[in-house]
Amino acid sequence: MPEYQWALGNGEIVSADYNRATDSLSSEQVRTELLSAFEQFGHIVHCESVSDNLSEVYEVTFEETEQDKVIICAKGTTPGGRSNLNDEQRTQQKSKYINYAFGQMQSGHLAVQLGVYRRDGQTIFCAWKLKSSTAGAETPISKQIKIATIAQAMKEGFVQQDKGSGEYACAFRKEFMYFYIRNAEWIHGSLVTELANHNEPLPDASIDNEAAFKAWFEELERDNGEHYSENTRNQYISALRAVSTTFGDAIAPFSSIFEIDDIEVFERAEAAIKADDGFEEFNRNRGNGSLSAGLDLYKRFLVEQRSVVQEIHYNTGYQSEFARNRILFGAPGTGKSFTLNCEKDILLTDGGEYERVTFHPDYSYANFVGTYKPVPCKDSDGKDAITYSYVPGPFMRTYVKALLNSRTDAPKPFLLVIEEINRANVAAVFGDVFQLLDRGDDEVSEYPIQASEDIKKYLAGELGGNPDDYAEIRIPDNMFIWATMNSADQGVFPMDTAFKRRWDFTYLGIDDSEAGIVGKKVILGQSDYRRIVEWNALRKAINNELLTYKVNEDKLMGPYFISKKNLPDGEMIDPAVFTRIFKNKVIMYLFDDAAKQKRITLFGGCDEKAKNQYSKICREFDTKGVYIFCEGISSLFIDNFPEDDGE
Repeated sequence: MPEYQWALGNGEIVSADYNRATDSLSSEQVRTELLSAFEQFGHIVHCESVSDNLSEVYEVTFEETEQDKVIICAKGTTPGGRSNLNDEQRTQQKSKYINYAFGQMQSGHLAVQLGVYRRDGQTIFCAWKLKSSTAGAETPISKQIKIATIAQAMKEGFVQQDKGSGEYACAFRKEFMYFYIRNAEWIHGSLVTELANHNEPLPDASIDNEAAFKAWFEELERDNGEHYSENTRNQYISALRAVSTTFGDAIAPFSSIFEIDDIEVFERAEAAIKADDGFEEFNRNRGNGSLSAGLDLYKRFLVEQRSVVQEIHYNTGYQSEFARNRILFGAPGTGKSFTLNCEKDILLTDGGEYERVTFHPDYSYANFVGTYKPVPCKDSDGKDAITYSYVPGPFMRTYVKALLNSRTDAPKPFLLVIEEINRANVAAVFGDVFQLLDRGDDEVSEYPIQASEDIKKYLAGELGGNPDDYAEIRIPDNMFIWATMNSADQGVFPMDTAFKRRWDFTYLGIDDSEAGIVGKKVILGQSDYRRIVEWNALRKAINNELLTYKVNEDKLMGPYFISKKNLPDGEMIDPAVFTRIFKNKVIMYLFDDAAKQKRITLFGGCDEKAKNQYSKICREFDTKGVYIFCEGISSLFIDNFPEDDGE
């Protein structure tokens, strides 16, 4: 059992084993201590919990006086319990208690947050600045105070602790209760009071916002749990202050970056600042990135300070003739990606965005949805370091954009295009997101899923509000997921029936897109083998021959097996270009895949020793052209002599 430090009645600090059962204070004991403090000067006082659901928030009212009621969020203190802070005392008040009291204060009532420390019959009240919390309602918020501060208060009555995460936390005996209640704002370091003490004018709204940012920054923890150093905080804040003099035009009509409290307005100002020709040099000279880091943090501050989450409309009412979940499939070269790209342009005619991703065997849920990854950062001394942050994948990026748009009066489509969807293990890549693909009649996910803590935190940062606001997620009706699938590829992963039934499958037939290549001709072969060959006719002849070998349709060649970019706008194709591509694409595919078991038959026009050797087939193609193939193919081009043939 670790030893903890205690403050005794005379202010001594001693070490002893801690026993939570005997030293913790119950809610009723806390209420008793509060009553004692408020009744000490003869007032008739009532102290009751505001409700069963908020048992640790007390409403103190007074009889026969004009004293306003006091709302107190209070709990007994406990030792810190961390090995490096064994002398720490703290409360673990839940966010809902703190936020209730904070809301009362915002409504004009007296409201404070207290911790009650009692040891050997002596009671000391600990106090912290009351601030709203963005944590979930049931999340305990830790407030610390040093045992040395408590011990000093036992001797001297009232002690203010050095500024830290407690915002000038203080400790006092019960005789100082009314003094504290009336002066809590001043005691906790109100900027108004600090300026007044220096005979300076009262601050305007921008300075108030700066003070709030400074207070937020002091409590902010890095991903490793450490706070930013005072030197780093000062560097960042100083850089932000300098924006008004160095980049004044970028933030106009505002005279300070701290006057901006709207996120969209801030993002426009931030973009203008970073687009300025002098930004890079200024940022480098200001402590190696202090301004860019400061802007990032101020934006995060604005997001977290949103007290009300804008409503998300999963059902935006967006109408489209296209299915939300689509898979285009067919033989290689049938124009799946081309078709999807054309229809993507139609979908986004009136606005919206898309992102494209290609699946592969090593693609994972972390790549697709998101995960924690190492990212560069600055340590407490401002030096380059590595930390871990949540990095969203294409699904989460598209999802956030769709949700942001759902809050507007003009819903737009947001499309995620997945190429080669079956080249990855889709069950593993989609994970629990798979459930969201099941959409109802309104095109919204019919069954939501529980978001992980990582995702909740990320969504709160991007969309505002608390992480618990995003405990459940579902795909909105303005988010589209389209994919291509080539089942002829070797080594692909199969899709189970449950996954398939959540998609609208569109099959592209082997000749559905041939109109774009009809009439494209090329001269192949030399001497007696020289012939004019229409690419589409040759493709069909090869496909028909493959069908006689009982080759499945998805192994045949589509019109764009040779990419459209390699085919000219005119009628004639460059023979040198076509020959190179035909050998590298068509012959290779037929030799290694589609006609692997029928090479000798398909390449029947080649010499006997060449029929089973790819390199020799290619050499013979240079001379023989279509006559490397069996008679069923080559005989279709017997009479197609070039007009300039002089033989």
